[in-house]
Amino acid sequence: MEVKTIDFTKIPVQANIISDIIHLDIESSSYLRRLDDLISSDQGVASLVLRVVNSPLYSRGNKVGTIPLSISLLGYRVVRSLALLAFGRSLFSQTRDALFRLHVWQHSLLTALASQHICESTGEARLSDEAFIAGLMHDMGKVLMFTQHPGLYAQVFEQFLNGDDTNLAAEQRCFGFDHCQVGREAVRAWHLPESFLTYMGSDLNDSGADTSQNPVLPGLRGANYLVESAGIGGNAVDDTQIRRQKLLAFGLPEALCDTLLQDSFIDNLKRNDIYKLCASL
Repeated sequence: MEVKTIDFTKIPVQANIISDIIHLDIESSSYLRRLDDLISSDQGVASLVLRVVNSPLYSRGNKVGTIPLSISLLGYRVVRSLALLAFGRSLFSQTRDALFRLHVWQHSLLTALASQHICESTGEARLSDEAFIAGLMHDMGKVLMFTQHPGLYAQVFEQFLNGDDTNLAAEQRCFGFDHCQVGREAVRAWHLPESFLTYMGSDLNDSGADTSQNPVLPGLRGANYLVESAGIGGNAVDDTQIRRQKLLAFGLPEALCDTLLQDSFIDNLKRNDIYKLCASL
């Protein structure tokens, strides 16, 4: 039997650029110039940032045509998140497979937006950009596994979407390893911050994990489950009480859980300009 492996250099963007953007010191006097250089080094990234800054979500009526002006209007945290969104989009865009687009790309995008919303709603607005990036990249292991072995990952989709197995168990059965293991290796290979070992390398459905050292994690776990239970990234869960208990187990406040479980919440995320710009690869 052929041994399946993952090549962490086989991606359409330079991993060091992703790492450099995440590691940028926002207190540095050269931060803005360095962010401009990194974004401008990839035309696709620069183009997406400019599309967003000129969208109805941010537009002030005058067309913005440069990255430095975009940074001054949106703020460096927003632009950093958009830059990573653009790099992530280029990773996901390697396939037109409908299941991949729904259960991995659109799931990741909605998880990023929901994670950001939860972070802001729980008084951690200063970490909202990290929450967005964590949500965007949490399933990067799946991306690497699917894009390098699409036929095999199709079997994973079939097994877990039919309810025969969990996603992790189906991956172990088909590959001999799972996306959490791949995510941890990607963090090390791409020299990402240690916090990404949890974002990309742990089972986010494990409500028993200790989140006391990282205030982003409860929201990330809640966002991931919320989107999965809506049938995007997993099988839909119709029982609202089960969904509510799961969100509470992640440590989210009761009042917030009630808001997140409203039918309109996911629909509102899909109306977000960033989602509309990026959902269709």
